[in-house]
Formats: sequence, C-alpha cells, structure tokens
Amino acid sequence: MIVLHLHDAPHILGGATAYLRQLIPEMAARGCRSALFSLDQPGTGLAPQVGHFNYSWPRSPWRRRRDFHHFHAPLAQAIEAFARELRPDLVHVQNLTAFRSTVFPTLARLGVPVVMTVHDFTLLDPNPARLERRGVTGVFKRFLDRRSLERSRREVFQSVSLFLCPTVTLRDAVGFPPGKARLLRLPITLAAAPALPPPPLRLFFAGTLYRSKGVDVLLQALAQGMGHVARANLEVAGAGDQEAELQSLAQRLGLRDRVRFLGQLDADAMDAAYRRANLQVLPSRVPENSPLTVLEAGARGRASVASHSGGVPELLAPPERGWTFASGDATALAAVLEQAASRPEELAARGARMREWVAANFDPQAHWDALAALYQELAG
Repeated sequence: MIVLHLHDAPHILGGATAYLRQLIPEMAARGCRSALFSLDQPGTGLAPQVGHFNYSWPRSPWRRRRDFHHFHAPLAQAIEAFARELRPDLVHVQNLTAFRSTVFPTLARLGVPVVMTVHDFTLLDPNPARLERRGVTGVFKRFLDRRSLERSRREVFQSVSLFLCPTVTLRDAVGFPPGKARLLRLPITLAAAPALPPPPLRLFFAGTLYRSKGVDVLLQALAQGMGHVARANLEVAGAGDQEAELQSLAQRLGLRDRVRFLGQLDADAMDAAYRRANLQVLPSRVPENSPLTVLEAGARGRASVASHSGGVPELLAPPERGWTFASGDATALAAVLEQAASRPEELAARGARMREWVAANFDPQAHWDALAALYQELAG
C-alpha cells in the first residue's frame, strides 16, 4: 500500500509532528510505502519521498487571506503533480489549518480514501492563530473568519472518509458527519517512574514557545506565588517566536535564578527533564486536545497542571490524575501550584494514577495495529 501523508508544518516539533515521526516507520514495518507532502519547509527524515509547497508571501494581508481561505491554484497543481507521480492508495492528513479550501477539494479529486488524524480544535475556532481583531476592521475580519470556517468545515467534511480523534471530547464537540469519526488514542510508551524529587517544587513545561501556549501566564504565576510557589523552579523546553520575549519577561519578573530555558531537546534530554520535575505544567490559552506533554509526563508518574479546556479535563479527570485551572488566569494557576506543592503525597498519588491510566489506554502496539486495520478497511 502507498500512503501519501500530508502535514502543514512538519518542521515545527509539536504533537502532530512527533506523531508523524512515529507513524511513518511503524507503517513501513507493516508494508506501507510512505511519502510526505508539506505546506512549509520539507520534513527531512520523515519519509523516503518528500514534496513541499513554497508559498510566496504577498505583502497584502487581503491577498494572503484570499490565498489561505479560498482556492489557491498553484498549491493544487503542486499536490496533484506529486500525487500523479506517487499514485497513492490512501491519503493520511495531520494538522491543517490554512489552505483547507484548496487542499481538501484537491484531495477529493484524487479519487482515493482520505483519513485525517485531528490533533486540535481548529475546526471549531474561526481564529486559531489568535490574530488581532479590533476596531471597525476587526468586526469585518471576525465576520470573514466565521465565513471561512463554515466553508472550510463543509469542504473538510465532504472530502475526508474518516476522522481519527484522540479524545472523546474532540470527537463529540466538532460535529463530524455521522459515522465519520472514531476514537483512537495516541500511542504513548511507558517509561520508568522514579520517585519524585524532594522540595522545592520543580516545574517543567515542554512545547512550542508561541503565545497560544501561555508560558507568560506561568511566569506571572511564579512571580505572584507565595509560600511554596515562591521557592519553585521552572525548566522550559522548546522553541518559538516568543522565546526571547519570555526570557526577557522572566528577568523583569525577578525569576532569572528560578527559570531555565533549555531550548529544543532530543529524546534523552527530554526524558531527563521529565525526571527532574515533580509537576508538569501546560498553561495553554487555546483548547488542547490530547497534549503529548501531559501524557508523556504521566507515563513517567508525573502529574500535570493544565488549562481546563479542550480534552484536558478528560485526560486529567481532576482531582483524579492532576489539576486544572481557568485558562489565562495567572492568579488561579498560582493557587493550584501552591495546593499541589503543599501536598507532596497527593502529588505522587495523582502521578501514579495518571501512569496507570496511560498504560491502560495508550498502548502503542494497540494503536498501530488499529491504524493498520483502518488503512486496510479504507483502501482495501
């Protein structure tokens, strides 16, 4: 079987890219030949055959809006040319927000089944990039955002044969066509779960350093915190356009000695960072679906504090396996961190329960076997 994988930005090391890096070799071991087409920089090392579309950014924001939200012929031609050479039996789409009105009608014309792993809630969000929408023009832009979302939802729903949803919350919230959405939990490998390090509270954040991830909210919470939180340390792993700004904010808040920015980490360094922490924090401003950092921390017996939105409450089931707080509220986050730090036995217990739940629901072998069966079901 030949599978064409499509991902908008595989060079951004988020959850969708991490999943794709596992998916391609796992399917190759089951006899699938894979190729990748991306809408940004080519994804090196992901597949033997790689294509990408180099978008020429116009100066006009209205021209960009037209290209992103309407049919963009150069992109359609690039996808069709790549597919003609590859002749896939199946297309598997990962994250895709911009160019939906081009990509999905083009995929439909290929005449092969399309499966989409839905990693986020952008099919419900008219402004997922959180672009500024103020004043008179902001009202008009919000109207256009809603119109674009309605049109792209129709095109996605018509073109995709099956949607794979990592959480029940996402499956039930998006409003997929009947019979087109199935629950398929992400594959998470259990790791050793050493005892939690002693106080002070040791926090860890891992992810892309964009405003949507809310790391500034976490820094504000650390600066506001009293008691245990006033002595807490934080390590931040990842990269993004907010990195320099966040480092500057940490210094202005007097946190320079308590916050370390680690940059982008490889697998071994990430594992060591999880082990050094006794609590993982995900303060996202946007709804997270099935965030890898929450699950990977849980696989090591570490509980998480995360924004109470999206699929996070389903994963953490507070107070069973972690804590949640109101998104964007630094004061609420500081209070939750203080509660977690003041009860080390509960911190360990919630981490242990999270590890048990991950082991029961996120078995990698079961995931890949189910996906291979779905490939056969769709492509014959």
